[in-house]
Amino acid sequence: MLQKVAFIGLGLIGGSIARAIREKYPGITLAARTASAKTLAYAADSGIIQETPGSLALLARDADLIIIATPIELILDYLKQVYPLCKPEAIIIDTGSTKQQIVEGAKKYADKFIGCHPLFGSEKTGIEYADSALLKGARFVFTPLQNTPETKLLTVLKFFKRLGARPCRAGAGEHDEAVAAISHVPYFNAVALLQLADNDAKRALAATGFQSCTRVAESDPVWGAAIARTNKKAILRGLKNLQKELRWLATLIGKNQIKELIRYLEVSRQIRREIYK
Repeated sequence: MLQKVAFIGLGLIGGSIARAIREKYPGITLAARTASAKTLAYAADSGIIQETPGSLALLARDADLIIIATPIELILDYLKQVYPLCKPEAIIIDTGSTKQQIVEGAKKYADKFIGCHPLFGSEKTGIEYADSALLKGARFVFTPLQNTPETKLLTVLKFFKRLGARPCRAGAGEHDEAVAAISHVPYFNAVALLQLADNDAKRALAATGFQSCTRVAESDPVWGAAIARTNKKAILRGLKNLQKELRWLATLIGKNQIKELIRYLEVSRQIRREIYK
């Protein structure tokens, strides 16, 4: 049983995980360090965390689980810093939404580090939007290396399952290819769709359908740039595939092939129903 969980970073993802642990396991000590003094004060004043150590060494020295919940570009740097500071039996995970670059850079730390991507979130950012309910039924993808200790992997799989999440394991490359299709390309698609609302008349008529299609475009642009940089090849493949589908739709519509269009639309409707049944 984990006795202490330490967080490096406490935004929406880290904060939501911390809230879930606090509610499910009130006996576990939660500690955190953040770049923002305001965030740390909010977390402490809200009772989410109990300890705010003044250094990474103090944060890590007796932690059983360390969660690096920072922007993607900072994860490896923090891993290198915290790895020698924690005890041998400690487990370190991250929350980055791309995995291959991180896992490749973490090979020498595989005895303690396991890549992780919690697939939940919101277009809102910041600990004030953190919500333990976001973990309920959410996929947590762990991307272990070949020499990752199985006991440590099983520990985190069981721990997050108890928090209401649906943890699983996958290869880092397999993960990045999948999230490019179901998360990253849809984000960039939503961004592009909003460029079509290029005058006041169109914006005035935008209703719930447009709202649903473009919600994720409110995500932090810094995150968008980070996934573009760290998952470039998979995203470009996904965008190319999307362009192919759009060209096919344009062909069906342009040639008035209505029966074929209806079949195409029905296939997509059935795929969505299968995913969200």
